[in-house]
Amino acid sequence: MEDQQDKEQPLLGVAPESGPNAMAKSDPKNQYLAAGVVSGVATLTIGMVLGFSAILLPQLEEERTLTADEKSWIASLSNIGQLGGSVATGILSGKFGRRYTIMMLCVPLAIGWAIIGFSKGNVLYISIGRIFQGLGVMSSVTQVYLVEIADTQRRGIFGASGAMSVSAGITITYVLGAFLPWRIVCLVCGLVPVAVLILMIPLPETPPWLVLNGRKEDAETALGWLRGQEYNVSTEIESLLKAQGNKNTNNSLWETLKVFQYPPAYKPFIILMTVFLLQQLTGTYAVIFYAVNMFKDIGVSTNPYVPAILTGLIRFIGTLVGTVLLKHFGRKPLMAVSGVIMGVFMVSLAATLHYKDKYSSCLGLDEVDMNISIEASTTEIPLLQDLDCSKVESPNIRKFLDIYPIVAVVLYMLAFGTGVGTVPWLLLGELCPSKVKSVASGITVFVAFITIFGVVKAFPFMMTYLGAPATYGFYAVICFITGVFTWLFVPETRGKSLAEIQTIFGTLD
Repeated sequence: MEDQQDKEQPLLGVAPESGPNAMAKSDPKNQYLAAGVVSGVATLTIGMVLGFSAILLPQLEEERTLTADEKSWIASLSNIGQLGGSVATGILSGKFGRRYTIMMLCVPLAIGWAIIGFSKGNVLYISIGRIFQGLGVMSSVTQVYLVEIADTQRRGIFGASGAMSVSAGITITYVLGAFLPWRIVCLVCGLVPVAVLILMIPLPETPPWLVLNGRKEDAETALGWLRGQEYNVSTEIESLLKAQGNKNTNNSLWETLKVFQYPPAYKPFIILMTVFLLQQLTGTYAVIFYAVNMFKDIGVSTNPYVPAILTGLIRFIGTLVGTVLLKHFGRKPLMAVSGVIMGVFMVSLAATLHYKDKYSSCLGLDEVDMNISIEASTTEIPLLQDLDCSKVESPNIRKFLDIYPIVAVVLYMLAFGTGVGTVPWLLLGELCPSKVKSVASGITVFVAFITIFGVVKAFPFMMTYLGAPATYGFYAVICFITGVFTWLFVPETRGKSLAEIQTIFGTLD
């Protein structure tokens, strides 16, 4: 049963999809089919790229010696490719459409997997392959596609499913790496973009893009396919036309950029940029990229792939839970609460590792790198003087200090998936007007990947020079800031049509 918010009347006379058309017979099976291809297959490739370094690095270390700098470059270079790819994706999806852009990105992605697979462990070739992988990452365009094909009732599920699919891709890569050599993992992952290219052929372009480009009849055909032939598409078409506005109908890149001078364009854009910047600075991608080595350095006695796979699985479960919760709660409270809970677990992790470091000599935890660095530190932990070791109950404390860091990381990832990891990607396709959405999403993802690159590249050095408690304490502060910013500035979009959302900050008329 929908709550009262879902029954709100549209703003500024824009009719939601749940208005007059609610009485028409709408068959959503084609919406689920299109979303299944884009979210269940195309978006899966993003998680595979993100999770690959975590299984590549420990296997590659068994074949050759890698420096800490080489490891950090291999882990982070895919983000360099994503920097150029995100801007190009924004331009391409605006000019050629969301569907064709997804198909085009399959090419560099497949090339990247092939280069790494045939690299014979050469760091230079692996680095080049990682850049190509980044060029092929489809983060912004798949999210825009999912939101733009959905009706009001299914937009939240489709938008959140992208984050869930990324989590699934990371987990699948961890599982493959636990049982298969990294070269075979490259082969398996490299076949996925080929499948995406084939599966995208029969799918339609998104109606908002078609309307924006003056292809009203094509938009009606696409809507008829997505909603069912008995669905009255005219009201939805008219609402999209009204939401587009009349300013700068020229769709050149320069004319699109000029639209950002108006509040309906720049206000949601600034909010999106800030939300994604905070999302990356919470440190989750440092955990994802270095998962296996991280658990090794914590001192996990079992196969380190096990907790890494568990972390990926928990992230997937978190996004699954978040997707379900989006049907019952607003975007704003879900993300705000998620950020605060993440901060709590980061604080507790920092405190636990500080305590573990302090009492390592009492507990006999010899030769364990308390800083969880990517490469064992060459500096020795100074002997701590005047510690009252008689007050330390070694068996119980040892067990707690061994187990809780894993528990904290897992619960932190679970909280991330339920809100902070899910809602921003949904907002990416919702907030900005269609007229600037391609460029806005591309620039937003560009900034996000710069931040991911910085976080991933800096992580081993922060652990070495600042130590684990300070590093995780920094992430905790960002988590709390994310929760506060979301509550104060992010608009609620639940229950509103896509056309209505794009008038929250005014219209471009």
